[in-house]
Amino acid sequence: MNITKKSFISLLTIVLTLTFFTNLPSRAALAKKHRAATNQQVIDYARNLLLSVVDNNFRGSWVIDPENLEKVEKNTKKMPRSFEVLAKVKIGSLSRDVKQILNEPTEIRNLGKTGKNGKTWIYGALQEDGTYEGLLEVFFDDKEHVTGIITFNPKSVVENIGVNIGDSIDKMITVYGEPINEKDFIEDPDNKDYLGLYYLYPRSGIGFLIGQDKATNNLLVQGVLVFGNK
Repeated sequence: MNITKKSFISLLTIVLTLTFFTNLPSRAALAKKHRAATNQQVIDYARNLLLSVVDNNFRGSWVIDPENLEKVEKNTKKMPRSFEVLAKVKIGSLSRDVKQILNEPTEIRNLGKTGKNGKTWIYGALQEDGTYEGLLEVFFDDKEHVTGIITFNPKSVVENIGVNIGDSIDKMITVYGEPINEKDFIEDPDNKDYLGLYYLYPRSGIGFLIGQDKATNNLLVQGVLVFGNK
């Protein structure tokens, strides 16, 4: 049977349309799949790296491309030696301080059945496509002190960190260097389907979530994490 080009395109369009709607996940399914933007394990891992650093010299063990060395040194002079603030929230602050800055959270999640292991305050909501654009999370220990902050919202990055959400991985490496210790990378164990890989800089208490942009396939900064030295 001969099929004209026009008929073939029409048939293909119908098949693809049916496939799309058959596989289209509901909002509830997305919410179940993507439980939270990040995980307490990431915060704990990053803080343990920070505590394990004996030499506190900034950039003590990172490899910098010689061609970018001058630019890196210039940027480094503008950077604080240790990051403790993100979205105007400081590591070590109490929950009441956070509430004054960010107001009431959208959601509070206990770590452990009764919150004995701390809490996570979530600002914003999961997008319909399953992404976390606009989301901000603040992590607390059992004494209600801030232990980490992560944001996926570029508007929350009001501090001078040299890199913003949406920037390329090349820019991040130009400013911070390329970690050479495999311990300086970690995946979020609960969100491997969407989130990328965290690049952690324990000497400066900051990390960047690098993921692939859906439109361009370029590796971009998807989130910023601060775990400080408190």
